Amino acid sequence: MNPQKTNIETNLLKISSIIHDSKNLNTIFEELSIIIKNSWGIKNFYVALLNKELDLITFPYYNDIKDNPPKEKFSNGKGITNYALKQEKEILVDSISYKELVKNGDVEAIGSTPNFWLGSPLKDFNQSTIGLIAIQTYDKKISINDTHIKIMKFISEQLTLAIDRFQHIKEVEHLTYYDPLTELPNKSLFYEQGEKLLKDNASILACLFIDLDNFMIINDTYGDYLSNQIIQKVAYKLSKLKSEYLKIYYWGADKFTLILTGCEDLDAIKNTAKRINEKITSSIKLNDKELSITSSIGVSISPIHSTNIHDLCRDADIAMHQAKENGKNQFYIFEEYMKDVIITNYGMSESLKEAASKEQWEIFYQPQIHSNSNKIIGFEALIRWRHPQKGLLMPSSFIPSAETSDCIFNIGEYVIKNTIKQLSMWNKKYNIEMTASINLSPREFERKKLVSFIDSTLKKNKISPELIIVEITESTFLDDNLNQIKKLKDLGLKISIDDFGTGYSSLSYLHEYPIDSIKIDKSFVRNINFDEQKKVLSNSIISLANNLNLDIVTEGIENSNELEFFIKKSCTKFQGFFFSEPINQTQFENNFLKSL
Repeated sequence: MNPQKTNIETNLLKISSIIHDSKNLNTIFEELSIIIKNSWGIKNFYVALLNKELDLITFPYYNDIKDNPPKEKFSNGKGITNYALKQEKEILVDSISYKELVKNGDVEAIGSTPNFWLGSPLKDFNQSTIGLIAIQTYDKKISINDTHIKIMKFISEQLTLAIDRFQHIKEVEHLTYYDPLTELPNKSLFYEQGEKLLKDNASILACLFIDLDNFMIINDTYGDYLSNQIIQKVAYKLSKLKSEYLKIYYWGADKFTLILTGCEDLDAIKNTAKRINEKITSSIKLNDKELSITSSIGVSISPIHSTNIHDLCRDADIAMHQAKENGKNQFYIFEEYMKDVIITNYGMSESLKEAASKEQWEIFYQPQIHSNSNKIIGFEALIRWRHPQKGLLMPSSFIPSAETSDCIFNIGEYVIKNTIKQLSMWNKKYNIEMTASINLSPREFERKKLVSFIDSTLKKNKISPELIIVEITESTFLDDNLNQIKKLKDLGLKISIDDFGTGYSSLSYLHEYPIDSIKIDKSFVRNINFDEQKKVLSNSIISLANNLNLDIVTEGIENSNELEFFIKKSCTKFQGFFFSEPINQTQFENNFLKSL
C-alpha cells in the first residue's frame, strides 16, 4: 500500500473539518498546504480566484519554494493558471506536456518550469468556474497521478462550499479594489486598469492627480465626520463626470486620480482638467457650516511624458504639487523642470513623514541668562533631526520643506508637548520657575486646534501659561492669524517677536498685536562695537521697546564686548554662544541646573 496515499486519505476527514470549521479562508489555505506537504511531500500549493466582472485573477494564497507570489493579472493571459481556468476541468501536466503547451502558444512560460503541475477548478452551485487550487513539484523524484487528481477534486469541492459560505469572493474583491467611503475604485484598481489601458490605447492618454486644498485644516477644525462627508460629496461630483473615456479613482485621504482616454489633443486635456477643477470648486454646506472647497490638479500625458502608469502617476503628482506651491485652485501640466524642485521636496517630505512616525526628533536647549544675577532664567527649545544616515540636522535643512507639507504640524506638536513636559520636570525637580521659549511656524496658526492643544498640554503638565513664551516672526502677522495669537495671549502665554528688526514693518506690529517682548536679532549684535549704523539701530529698537513697556532679549551674544554694549543700554536678558550653544537635555541639566 502506498503510504502517501494512506496518509492523505486518513486526512480527508480532517480536511473537511478544517474547511467547514475555520473562521477565515487564510487559515484553511495554510492548513491545506501543511497537509499536502506532510502527506505527499509537495511543498508548492496555491489558490487562484477569478473575478469575471473585473477581468482579474487574484492569488489569496501562494506557497512556492522557487517563485514569488504573482501579482493580480488579467484573466485573458496565457499563464498555466489562465489555461486551466479556461478548460474548466482538472488539468495535469508534466514537464514534457508543459513545454508542448508553451511551444503551441497555449501557455506562456512564467516562472520556473514544474516537473508536474495539477490544477483543480473551484466551481459554484451553478457550475461556473470561480477559481482553482493547484499543486506543483520541481522534484523529479515526486510524481503526481490520478490519485492526486481525485483528492484535489474533493478538496476543491469542499473549498468551494467554504468560499460560498464566507461570500469571500465578493467581499474580498470589493474591499481590495473599491473604497468603502466613496464606493469608487481605489489605487490598486487604478494601477491594474491603467496598465491595461496604456497597452490597449494607441491614442493620447492623460493621468490627472487631484488633491483638495487645505483639507487637513478642515479635518482638524471640524473632525473626521464632516471631512468624510466632504470626500463623499466630491466623489459624487466626480462620478457624475464618469464616462467610457474618463475613469475616476479614490486615492485615499483627500486625493483622487483620473484616467482620460480618447484625447484628440492637448487642448482637450486642458479643457477637461479645467472642467474638473470647476466642478470641485464650490461651497459645501454641512450642518449649517459653509466651507469653500478647491483643488490642485496635476496632469501627465502618455506617450509625451511616459508610457508607464506608475511614472505617469508620479509625474502627475509632481505637477499637482507645483500647482499647490504656486497658489492652489488650479491645474498644471507636467514639465521636466518640475522634477528637480518637486522631487527633492517630495523626497524630503517622505523622509519627514518617516521621521515623524519614528520620532527621530530631538530637542536642544539654549539657556537664557539674566546679567544681574548671571543665573539662568529660561531657555529656547530648538528642534533637531537625528537622521539615521546624515546624523544631526539643523532646522534650516528641513523646516522649509516641512512648511510646504503637513509635516510642520507634527514637528510643532512634538516641540510643544515635549518642551512643556521637560519644563515641568525641571522646575519641579530644581524648585525654580524657568521660562520656555517655543518657536511656532506661521503655518501652525492655520490649525484651529493649536490653542486647545497647548492649553491641554499645559494642564496635563501643571505648568502656568505665563512660563511659556511663543516666538513668532513677522511673516506670522496676517489678519487670519491675529485671532489665534489673541487666544494664546488670553490663555496667559507670552508673545515674543523673534528676529526683531529684520523686517520693514516691525514697528507697526508692535502697536497692533498683543506683544510682550522682542528678541533683538543677532545680525544687529554681530560686531556692533565696530559698526556705527548697528549702534544707532539698536539704540532705536531698545528705546522703542522701553517706551512700549516691552521686555527685551538680546540673542546671538558671542563675546564679552557685545554683552557689555547691551548691558550699558540697560538690557538684562541674553542668549548666545558666549553662554552656551544649544545643548541636549543631559548637558543642559548638568551645566546649568545641578549647580542651583
